[in-house]
Parts: sequence; structure tokens; C-alpha cells
Amino acid sequence: MARYLVGKNGFLKKTWEFIQALEAAGDGDIIELEEGFSPFYEQNNKSITITKNITIEGHPDNDGALTNIIDGVVIKNGAVVTLKNLEVRKGVDKSNNINVKEGAVLAAENVLLTSYAAAGENYPVVFISNGSKASFVNSVVAPGNLHDQNYQVYAENSTLEIANSTLHAWIQVSNSKLDIQSSVIQYAENCALFAKKNSVVTISSSTLEGGCRTEKGAWSSVKLLDSNLNAADIFVKQSEYDKALYAINSKLTLDSGRYDSLCIEKSEASIGNICVVESFFICDSSHVQAGGIYIVGRHNGKVNLYLTKKSTLEADIVCFGQLIEPNTKAERNTKINVGMMIQAAYDSQNWEFIPDEQGSAKKTGDAPEIVYFGELTAFERLNQMVGIASVKQAVEEFVAIAEMNKRREKQGFQNSAFSLHSMFLGNPGTGKTTVARLLGEILYEKEIISSKKFVETSRSDLVGRYIGETAVKTREVLESALGGVLFIDEAYTLWAGNENSQDYGIEAINEILKFMEDHRQDIVLIFAGYTHSMEQFLESNEGLKSRIPNTFLFEDYTQEELIRIGLDDLHNQKYEIDEKAYADLVYKKHSESDDNSNGRWVRNLNEKLIRKMALRVSRDPNANLVLIMQEDIDAV
Repeated sequence: MARYLVGKNGFLKKTWEFIQALEAAGDGDIIELEEGFSPFYEQNNKSITITKNITIEGHPDNDGALTNIIDGVVIKNGAVVTLKNLEVRKGVDKSNNINVKEGAVLAAENVLLTSYAAAGENYPVVFISNGSKASFVNSVVAPGNLHDQNYQVYAENSTLEIANSTLHAWIQVSNSKLDIQSSVIQYAENCALFAKKNSVVTISSSTLEGGCRTEKGAWSSVKLLDSNLNAADIFVKQSEYDKALYAINSKLTLDSGRYDSLCIEKSEASIGNICVVESFFICDSSHVQAGGIYIVGRHNGKVNLYLTKKSTLEADIVCFGQLIEPNTKAERNTKINVGMMIQAAYDSQNWEFIPDEQGSAKKTGDAPEIVYFGELTAFERLNQMVGIASVKQAVEEFVAIAEMNKRREKQGFQNSAFSLHSMFLGNPGTGKTTVARLLGEILYEKEIISSKKFVETSRSDLVGRYIGETAVKTREVLESALGGVLFIDEAYTLWAGNENSQDYGIEAINEILKFMEDHRQDIVLIFAGYTHSMEQFLESNEGLKSRIPNTFLFEDYTQEELIRIGLDDLHNQKYEIDEKAYADLVYKKHSESDDNSNGRWVRNLNEKLIRKMALRVSRDPNANLVLIMQEDIDAV
């Protein structure tokens, strides 16, 4: 290993010129810059290119200040280069201070990177590409003079390591590995860090401060796109934006950190204990599993905890520093499972929690109830239906088994076969079609079936007029419902009650049986009809009976339930009526009727009421068009 001293020649000493030393040095050699000597002034804005394994090191003064400056450096062809105790400066725009490419390796220790271009366009201060690797220890990227939001350290398909350093530039990595330890990243014109395209980022004991708002939009302090982040004891600062850490389609592991705000979309987060100063948004089918989430909460008009679009939150504890209305807001299709949600003591000046003697949150009260918004879930709409209590319970058990089997399958357990095909038995108007549609939505929401499709059919849609037509018609209907639910109403009509070969309903049944066997996991078939007729239908074909194990019995509505259904129907149409008078009408008319059409019966009764009302108001131009009067009830 040879050492080349570069500096000014004197009477008693002989030193190398910088370029000559670079040409003469071989693998493993060291180029040493004499204290105070800077080749920069002789390079004329031309970067040096290094293709061999060498070290270039300078000599700080007694106070530790760097005294050696070189112009830009290009490292390529797999070279392994160490830069130590140097300033690497660029005085012109559209140039890199350091460019590492073609599988090269850079180790920079106590290196200062500066850019003094007065006009033009920034290129990355550091550019790493083509499977290369660069590490910076005890180093600094000084602020640049050009403010074009593009003063950055960039790595593509490479590895970047930063330790005990300060960067006044933003870091962008694409399909790369990034490791940051005990460092500060500050950049007010863009992100502090942007990771994309399957990058893997690890950060510990560091502060990242950046992000901004412009006419073109807003930039987060830390943004991840299709990437992984593992972070411990970090501080992500950005007080003027609600997405200080913004992750899209990414995976995060966070512990012992402090974040001004977080927003994740289509992402997964595993959290130990973190402090959030403002808000935590969990959006677009994201999943968060946490030990403790401590949200101080500033008065900024934002909800502290916000969930949308099928996202889930599972946490041992969620603490709020101050109470607002509401602290937590969630779309109805989300799921929140939190052991405790409380208010805890906090320091309003420093925006941090005040721990108790054990270091835990000091509870001062319970958090307000969660405020839900958006369309009711299918389960909620099912539970809002009048009556059918036994059906609701059966649906809940049915879905629970299907969901458990799915979870067991994901964990590698072998499940016993569980068929989703079902029989809905009961008189007309008892809600069979409505429940079938809701069951399909529930199975879709739980990701048990792949499609929200609901196809309603009957004998006329399945059975043809000649041999061969039925199989084609039936198969077309079955295929149209693949991935979803096929509801066959009055299914017993497919069986004519005899074995007459001219009844093509039997051909439809055989086609259905074959399709059920070939597409066990791809479709849910629900057969519906009168209880007695459907039982005969099942007995007609042993294959059907064995393939439809789930039976839901829809009982007739009581008179009280019919009154509730009728009143709901009128109120939904914005009519008003005396509820007692209406109840008396239902009791009287239902007692006189032998009609078992249930909900259909009471809706027909309402139509009669509305017709009588219409006849009355047609004679009075000043009549109230909302109020159904006693004379309308008497007329019915």
C-alpha cells in the first residue's frame, strides 16, 4: 500500500500533483492531501473519475475544520473508494458533487458537501445508481444556493447508509435500501424523504423535517410509495400539514417515535408505542395493529383519529391529550378494536404527554364515543330490519364460521368443507330476497366472496322449451353470478312433482348440480320458496339435499312487526299519520285477512291509504299533502 502526499512543493519537500497522484495510485493506495491544500481551484469545475480502489483523505486543522476541498467525484466500474476529512464542492449547476455508479462503493467519513452554483438548475448532490453503495458517517450536506425544490441525495437500485450526519437536502430512493441512524434530515422545499418502488427504509434515533405547500400542491415530510419503513425513536416534523408521514401501499413498523401527523392509504402498520402531535388518518383498506397510540391533538380543525374504506385499527390503548367533538371519526365499513380509549394529562406548551410514576399515561377521563359516518354496513342494515330475529342470529353464525375458516386457512390450518349454499324457507313478504342480497354484501365485505354481484332468477329464466335449451340458459345464468350470489326464487317450481322426462326443470337441476360441483368456491346459491314446497323439492333430489346444508327459516311477521314495517314505509315516503289510529287499522284488517304475504300485505294496505288520501286532496287545492287523516283511514 503506497501513500501519495499531495500539496505544494517546497525547498525541502516533494509532493504530488493531485491528478498525477490519481493516475499513479493503484488498488489499496492512499492519496493524502496536505493541510490547507485544495485541488478544487485547479480542477476548473471538472469532476475527477475514479475506477480503482483508493482512499482520498484530508487534514482538518486543530479545531477540526476541514481545510481540503476537491471538486466533484465520479466513482464507477465497481471501484471501492474512501473519502475522509474533505469538502467536496461544486461551483456550477447541473452537476453532482458525488456520483457513484456501475456497482461502485463509496465510504465517506467526515465529508462536507457544498454547492455554490448561483443560477441554473440543481442536479442531485449525491447520485447513486446501478447496484452501487454509498455510506456517509459524520458528514454534512450544506444548504444549496438554488431553490428549485430539487436539492437532493438520490439512490436508484442501490444502497445508501447515513449515520451521525446532517443533510440540508431531501433524500429520494427508488428500489433501494436506505439506512439512517442518529441523523438529521432537513429540507423545507420538498420532502425530507421520499421512498418509492419497493424501497426498504430503516431509520433510528433521527429527526426528519421537511415538506411544504406550493401552488402545485403539498409535500409530506416523509412519503412512502410501494415501500417498507422500519423506524424506531424518530421524530417526523411538519406542523403545517396533516400528512407529515404519508404512506401509500406500503408496510410500516414504527416504535418509540414522535410524528406531527400520519396518514396511511392501502397500507399496513405494526406499531409499538408512538406519540402523534396532530392527527392519524387510516384510509383505503389500511390495517393498523398497535400497542399504544398517544395523540396530543392540536386545535387545527382536524379529527384526531380518522378511519375510512374498510380500514381496521387494533390497539391496546389510544390516548387523547385534549377532547374535541369528535376525537375519533370512522366510516361505518371500518373496524375499531381498542382496549381503552382515554383522555390523558399532557403538556400543552411542548405538545407531549405527562407520564405517571410508572411512565404510563396519566388518565384524566374517558374519550368521547366514536362518531360513525357513511352508508350503513350490510350487517347494520340487516339488524335494522323489523323482526326475523332467528334469521339474523343464523346469518351472524353463518358469516362467523365462513370468516373463521378463511382466517384458519391463512394460518395454514386445514378446514373441513363448509358450503355457503343455502335454503331460505318462508311465506312471501318475509324478507327472503332482501336478506339474501344483504348476505351477499356481508360476504363480500368480509372478502369471503370476490364479487358484489347478486343475480335474482326463477324457473322462467332457467328452463327452455326444447331439449338442450335449458342447459344453455341455466349455464348462462350461473356464469353471470360467478364470484357472487345467485338467488333462485320459488326454486321448487323446477321440480314438476314427477319424473316426466319432458319436464325440463329436471335438466336445469342437473346443470345446477354440476356447476355447484365444478365451482365450489366461486359462487353462492340460495334457493328460496314456501317451506313445505321446498322440503318436497329437496327430497326430490338427494344431490341437492347434500349440497345445501344451510337452512334459514323466515317466520311470518307478528301484527306488531307489520305495524312497524308499515309506519317505516310511510315515513320513508314522507307521510305523517296518527300511529295509534294506524295500528288499530292494521289489527282490524289483518284479523279479517287470510293473506300470508306479510310485508307485501302491509305495503298494499299503505297503497290503499294513499289512494284514499289522493282522492280527498284532489277536491281541495289547499290540502296538506303530507298528513294522512282519520277520514282516509276510515275510508280504507
